[in-house]
Amino acid sequence: MVLLKKLNNHKRLILVSLVIVVIAASFWGGSRYPQLDEKALMGGDTQLESPLSFDSVIQIQQGDSSFNQVIVTTINWAVENRNGMTFGILFGAAFLTLFNLLKHRGSKNGFINTLLGLGMGAPLGVCVNCAAPIAKGMHAAGARLETTLAAMFSSATLNVVILIMLFTLFPPYLAIIKLTLTLFFIILMIPLLTRTAFAEERVLTYDDSVCPMPGTISPEQGEDWKQAFIAIIAAYFRNLWYIIKTTLPLMVLAGLLGAVAVTFIPLDAISDIEVNFFNALLVAAIGIFLPLPIALDIVIAAALLASGLPVFYVAVLLFTLGIYSIYPFFIIWTSISKRVALVLGLVLMLMGIAGGYVAEYYHQQDLQEMYEFLDE
Repeated sequence: MVLLKKLNNHKRLILVSLVIVVIAASFWGGSRYPQLDEKALMGGDTQLESPLSFDSVIQIQQGDSSFNQVIVTTINWAVENRNGMTFGILFGAAFLTLFNLLKHRGSKNGFINTLLGLGMGAPLGVCVNCAAPIAKGMHAAGARLETTLAAMFSSATLNVVILIMLFTLFPPYLAIIKLTLTLFFIILMIPLLTRTAFAEERVLTYDDSVCPMPGTISPEQGEDWKQAFIAIIAAYFRNLWYIIKTTLPLMVLAGLLGAVAVTFIPLDAISDIEVNFFNALLVAAIGIFLPLPIALDIVIAAALLASGLPVFYVAVLLFTLGIYSIYPFFIIWTSISKRVALVLGLVLMLMGIAGGYVAEYYHQQDLQEMYEFLDE
């Protein structure tokens, strides 16, 4: 009897939770994890048909103009991301509806909020681009800044299938460097940055009385399940429209800019540049900029390693590709602040370069051991 009374007092929360479960189950079971399993099985043998996607609906023909290549690459990128983006937008609206029903949206401890975001983001199984609308919904509903950022960054980097691919396709030292840097950034750097560089943005999400984007109203006294259902559906579609109109145009722009970048600065051209810090900044900037689908960062880095790209640059790209891109940069810039968007990009670039130097050190150690073995 007591349980039934509690359920009746939380009708809207229960209904929103069911909506989230249905959306997640449909996406994860219907397309995401079967696709990820397929990509994991293909691994380094994956043949890329387009610079920003695994498959292509339109082939780039030899002799195509740069303009045609950009348009074709953009279209292929959009098709590749359509399922993930649809999920991200639907899930973002659901999270916005859910968080608006919660009186308390996290802890006063930034590290706990970060771990909460990591726990929410890692199972999502979407690239950072598709996770951006989800982060948008969470932030708009007043989720803690650490939770929002951790959920977005962990989605494409700490998914179990991605981690299996990472340790399968790369030497152990490269995989460990990538994973260590990722965990260090999410678990330590995010809460530290929010307490220091992002203190102004953080304090806004720590006031539970503030809800920047109210999408639901408080349940009326004596509301039955039908009334609660109608109210939730109405709130969800209001939030859905908000997410679509504020993220979809930026998604199209990000895809176009990514296509321009990869057309005029192809990744395989990196093998011709000298290994130094300033060139590493350029490589890291390219990695941070490109809006790659999930797992494509792993496949591209593995292909570049096999082609003979210096380990230093492979490590830089292995970390920077996929963890951030121009699209979440736009979302954070417009939704949270310009400072957060810029600082996150700069920190990730510098961490990627640091990873490159560490990887080069271990690579030279391996070579030295091999030479000593051959000399015996």
